Amino acid sequence: MQESYVNDTSKFIAIIGGGPAGLMAAHQLLEMGHRVHLYDTKPSVARRFQLAGRGGLNLTHSEPLDTFATRYYENEARFTPLLQQFTPKDLRGFCLTLGQETFIGSSGRVFPTKFKATELLRAWLADLSHKGLKLFTRHKWIGFDSQKNLLVKNNDNQVITISPQATLLALGGASWGKLGSDAAWVPILAKEKIDIEPLEAANCGYETHWPETLQESCFGQPLKNISLTHEDRTTKGEIMLSSYGLEGGAIYALSKSIREAINRDQSTTVFIDLKPNHSQEKLAKALKKRAKTLALGKFLKQELRVSSTSLNLLKALTNKEEFSCPDTLVKKIKALPVTLHKARPIDRAISTAGGIKFNACTNDLMLKRLPGIFVAGEMLDWEAPTGGYLLQGCFSMAIHVAQGIDQYLREQS
Repeated sequence: MQESYVNDTSKFIAIIGGGPAGLMAAHQLLEMGHRVHLYDTKPSVARRFQLAGRGGLNLTHSEPLDTFATRYYENEARFTPLLQQFTPKDLRGFCLTLGQETFIGSSGRVFPTKFKATELLRAWLADLSHKGLKLFTRHKWIGFDSQKNLLVKNNDNQVITISPQATLLALGGASWGKLGSDAAWVPILAKEKIDIEPLEAANCGYETHWPETLQESCFGQPLKNISLTHEDRTTKGEIMLSSYGLEGGAIYALSKSIREAINRDQSTTVFIDLKPNHSQEKLAKALKKRAKTLALGKFLKQELRVSSTSLNLLKALTNKEEFSCPDTLVKKIKALPVTLHKARPIDRAISTAGGIKFNACTNDLMLKRLPGIFVAGEMLDWEAPTGGYLLQGCFSMAIHVAQGIDQYLREQS
């Protein structure tokens, strides 16, 4: 069974993958007047997008673009023009055209006013349908035929051959496979000799060996208003204690350097500052003034506002001599070491590192070995911390690749 549009005067474009990058590219291509069909393996699209929005959909960030671009690590220079092409302000304007207002939170992060992904996605899909998008769910891309046409298996288990004039692959990475990002594209493109960096967990929790003295009641509890240091990088924020180790925003912000250190050395140590707004001198002075009648634990909680979870962790990671010695205790409060041994499984990560190397693509993100086949989103070898940077990166890249597809089709004409 074959779909073909050879005799149609409009340009037929197939998008494989209905995540943020695929949907935004579809929007842009439809605006340009192209015929767009989008295929997704699941019964509904943007499932990870909806999952991300359950606790409040962090769309982007309001910080200056020059700072924003640094969040993409060694790809800063590559993302700078993409962010300039479609800025966080442009993304907020796009949401407004869908009737979805946004606001800037106290952290600088940007959220929909209604805070969830559901209404935004519903309005977005309605707009795409109105513009003419043909959406095919339960359609799984399984590779190419000998002529490099697309092979797609539909819900009836039939293999359909699709012959678009250009294709965009936006299939995501390898995290949360049950929601669609299962990295099934890796062997397909590897067979075509596309250069792919192995996929690894990013923005994920890391495992440690907790001492038996750490109370189980601490697991699932946050450490708020702390700072975390790994090697030469420090970030403020929040982490969560888990039975397996550490997770949370501050860990995610350092995930890349933690992962690389573990890959290199088999383990690495992070240091938690439980009172980042207090200097060692200030803490030492407060401890010296402690009334001997007040137990040290009560003093730390009542006078220094050390939370119960922080206090339990502090006690578990210091011996009696260290805890009772003011000078040593102050050093531990300011730099409590936790040794991490490995990342959590990739399927539980928020995002993945690795993917198609940029040097396998043209500047417009067309695969050099497969003319007419473009890629975007998390399939490519880049990463960013949480905080709106992942979604903004996908949206900006989608606008860029859509313009590249349009230019390619014009040149082919």
